[in-house]
Amino acid sequence: MKKKTVFSLIIAAAFSAAAFSACAVEGDLSSGSADSTGGTVSAQIYMPDGAPALALARYMAEGEDGAEYHVVDSSTIQTYVTGNSPAADLCILPLNLASKLLGTGETYQMLGTVTHGNIYMLSTDASVQYTTDNLSALVGKTVGVVQLPNVPGLTLKVVLNQNDIPWQELTGDNQAAADKVNLRAVTRDQVIPATGYDCYVMPEPAASVKVNNPNMNFEFVGDLQELYGGEKGYPQAVLVAKNTFIEENTEWIADFLSGLDGAAEWLFDADAATIVDAVSAHLTEGLTPSLSTANLSQTAIEHSGVWFTSAAEGKEEVNAFLDKLIAVSETAASKVSDAFYYQS
Repeated sequence: MKKKTVFSLIIAAAFSAAAFSACAVEGDLSSGSADSTGGTVSAQIYMPDGAPALALARYMAEGEDGAEYHVVDSSTIQTYVTGNSPAADLCILPLNLASKLLGTGETYQMLGTVTHGNIYMLSTDASVQYTTDNLSALVGKTVGVVQLPNVPGLTLKVVLNQNDIPWQELTGDNQAAADKVNLRAVTRDQVIPATGYDCYVMPEPAASVKVNNPNMNFEFVGDLQELYGGEKGYPQAVLVAKNTFIEENTEWIADFLSGLDGAAEWLFDADAATIVDAVSAHLTEGLTPSLSTANLSQTAIEHSGVWFTSAAEGKEEVNAFLDKLIAVSETAASKVSDAFYYQS
């Protein structure tokens, strides 16, 4: 896969430039256990189930001294960074949500981006592979979009806007237009050939499950990350930390961040069972895991866009993506202040 090649180049560059320590990449993660005053760190780290949890799967598998991990339902992730005494010392959440809740930088700062897009297009008709050169072929067609009001739908709309392709949402009995791309909200269970839409947009790893099901005859026909901006994708899920925690644990934060590139590369070497077990062991009680050995294929991992970009390095692309989301919908995201970005 092209994305794996780019991912490997990014990791190689990170190794060369940072020469990061054996404690981060060889499994000894204990150096982060002391805070700036020599005391013991107790970090509460929250993340949504699914692709974002993959970013910290190695840490969960091997144990980060001083850290307690919580994999939660994605619909509740905002509750851990809001309120008078938010529970999360560190948290992974969608960029657009982080911008709206935390964009002032008063309570939390963004440490960096941990996933760069995991959204793909599927169809039973693979005769057209959608690129920026032929995306207009979607005009007049109906596209079923999983999570149309959220990141998958917003990102698709951003891509269509960038390419000056008109679109509309179909609700109720609205009729499909011949001169627009017609977007219809669907559930994962509705991504089946019998629904009859021309193509579907959905995130990994669910997309790979559909493609790997021989009874559905789906194939990948488009990569929203490449359609957005080549092989780098876009900032999708970000890691934030509470300001008070950063101030009290600067060395721990530095050590934690230094291992994230290695934690991402680890996903390609670990077997699916190890990854799934690591994430499942930290699931909120009663939550059904979205990751399994049946759906976590190498393709699904490659498609999850997991690698770390620091806040300082990614600031420009984050601001640009937020502007594009706001252009789609004023309520989709918010502009953020410079104080939102962590400076090491």
